[in-house]
This record gives sequence, structure tokens and C-alpha cells, in this order.
Amino acid sequence: MTKSRFLNGAEASRQYGVLAGTYAASLMWDDPLADAAAEALHPYHANWWPMVLKALEEGVGKVPGAPPELGALIASLPPEPTSEQWAAMDAGSAAVARAGDSAGLVLQCASLMIDYWSPPFAKPLTLTGNLMQHTTHRLAQTGAWWIELHKPGGLRRTSDGYKTTLHVRLIHAFVRRMARGSGAWDRAAWGEPINQGDLFFQVVGFTKVMIDGLERMGYPLSAAEKDGYFAFWRHAAAVLGLHKTWLAMVNYEDCNRFWHLWMLTNPPPDQETVALARQTLDALAGAGGMRGFNRSFLRAMTYWLLGWDVGQGLKVPWSQMYHLLPVFYRPSVWLSRMFGGDGNRKLERAIRALSGGNAAAGVAPVGTGVVSAPERLEALAGFKPAPPRSAA
Repeated sequence: MTKSRFLNGAEASRQYGVLAGTYAASLMWDDPLADAAAEALHPYHANWWPMVLKALEEGVGKVPGAPPELGALIASLPPEPTSEQWAAMDAGSAAVARAGDSAGLVLQCASLMIDYWSPPFAKPLTLTGNLMQHTTHRLAQTGAWWIELHKPGGLRRTSDGYKTTLHVRLIHAFVRRMARGSGAWDRAAWGEPINQGDLFFQVVGFTKVMIDGLERMGYPLSAAEKDGYFAFWRHAAAVLGLHKTWLAMVNYEDCNRFWHLWMLTNPPPDQETVALARQTLDALAGAGGMRGFNRSFLRAMTYWLLGWDVGQGLKVPWSQMYHLLPVFYRPSVWLSRMFGGDGNRKLERAIRALSGGNAAAGVAPVGTGVVSAPERLEALAGFKPAPPRSAA
């Protein structure tokens, strides 16, 4: 592996021991079951997803001509949690979802923004051109999936949140297939596209970064709610195909350690990812009225949630509004929590508000139709994918 993907190896080993070596190795781990299923489903073109849905809902035996690779993928999905586990997971998910627009801000200004820190991490997106050409739509799609997942019961196997999570997993596999066949993917320098180390870091963004951000904003979560939220994401991550090594580490302590390891070892932003970060904030600012105010607010929010070093590294323009956020945002959260009604009503209102904002950006979070089809991604990339590489 070249230094362009894993920096400061000696220091990483000194500070993090085995974890550093596991992370370095995981940059070459993909998702064999999903990759095999994507390869087998690719000839079906637009009909592949209805096949997957039918296999998930009725069993592979009910799908005429279903490839065995699809059966293997469905059979590998995680077992149903117990009723006690569901209760804890639902409580954790609801505690985060009730934060509503604040959770949406953490998602967009921190959980997804940090992806642009590492150029190799962002490379699959830049290869497709999907971010530079359709930034608002892509962000709204990610938000739509998050909303579906956090609706009450959203992670049940029969729900659209669960189905869309499996959809995302297969889209990752189609992107890997596309990247490998592009002739533009440097595996030695960047690892596998959407590799297991990068997938775990995405889960860290959805969990540790989300919880830290909400607490900074003034939303206290109990220890039980935090534990439940990590359990919620362990199950979601298993559906996404996260390797069992990383699944065991979906808890606050390990995610926090991995965050610092990832920041130590990944290369800093380059011109392309800096441009992506700025375009992302500009796209979010333009999704509603008061564009100038929104731009300043979102820039300040990014600094508040991710810190000075990350904001400067991404070259996010400084906003003096940063100094006002701790003064005004936390009291507004306190008032909302005090007078916002009971928890279930708050959750319903939060979901409706997030859904409405997403629809305004052009993507209504309805069903499983919130993720780009692989045919669209291939067209954006401008090349014809070849079969996946043979195992090294």
C-alpha cells in the first residue's frame, strides 16, 4: 500500500496498536457477497431491484430465475433482534430523530462533511461526477434514506428503511464494479472503492459524530439512549454489509478511537475535496430562501460541530456567526425541549419537518425510490464497467 492512503503508520501503531493494523488491512476488504450479487444482477438492468425486493419479501424461491448469488446475499442478512433489543434500539433512534432539524444539520454539516477530508475516501463519488453535478440531489437522497431509517419501525425487515439500506449496500457494490472497470481506479494508492475501513468510518459519522453534535447543540442523551442508538446502527451496519470485525466496534469508545486513528492516517483534503465541501454548503444554503444568511449559518455550524482544524483543513470560509451559535442555539433547544409536547408528538413533527425539507430539495423520501440506480451512476461516470477484478 502506498503512502497516499495510509499515512503516519509508525505513529498509528504506537498509539492504536492492533487497531491500526486492522484498519490498514481493511482498506483492501470489500463486500464479496454484495459484489457477487451485483455482478449477477447487472444483466437484468432496471429489473434487478424488483427481483431483490421480491426475494427479500417472499423468499428467493418465489423469484423465477433468481441467481444463486442473490440467495446467498439474502441468507446472510442479520437475524431479527429480540423484543428487548428492539425496545432499546427504538428508544435510541427516537431520541436522535426527535432532534429534527438539528439532527439534519449534524448529518449534513458534520457526518457527511467529514467524508471530504480524505481524497481517497471521496474518490468513488468524484469518479461518478455525482457530487459535482448533482450535489443537492445526492445530499437529499442520503437524507431521505436517513429519514426512512429513523421513522418508527424503520429498521424492521418489512420497512422501507430496511429495504433502502439493502439498496444502498447493492449500490455500493455497483459503484465498486464501475470503479474497477473504469481504468481510473488506483487500488494500490486508494484501497478498494468503498472498502470496509471507509464503510466503518461512515458508520462512525452516523453514530459518534451525530451524538457528539447533538450534545454540543444542547440535546442530552442518556446512557441508555446512546447504547440503544449504537445497537440500532450495529443492526443497520450489518444490513449494509459491514465486516464483523468492525460491527463489534460499533460503540462509543471504539468509534471515538477510530475517529482519531482515521484522522491521523488519512491524507488531508486536496483541491477537489475542498471544492466538494464548499459546493455542498452552497447547495444546502440554496435549498431554501435567505441564501446569504444560510451560507453563513452553515459555515459556522460546520466549524462548531467539527472544530477549527477540520474547518480550516477543508478551507470552509470563516463565519463570525460561529460566536453566536453557543449563545443562541442551546437556549432555543432548551425551550423546544421544555415546551415541545410529548416525545411521540415531537418525533412525528420532526419526521414531517425533515421530510418536507427534503421534498423541497427535490427528493421526497417515499418508499425505496431514494437512491440512484446503477445505470444512472454509470452514465454519469462516462465509461462502461468491466467485470470485477479477480481476487489478488
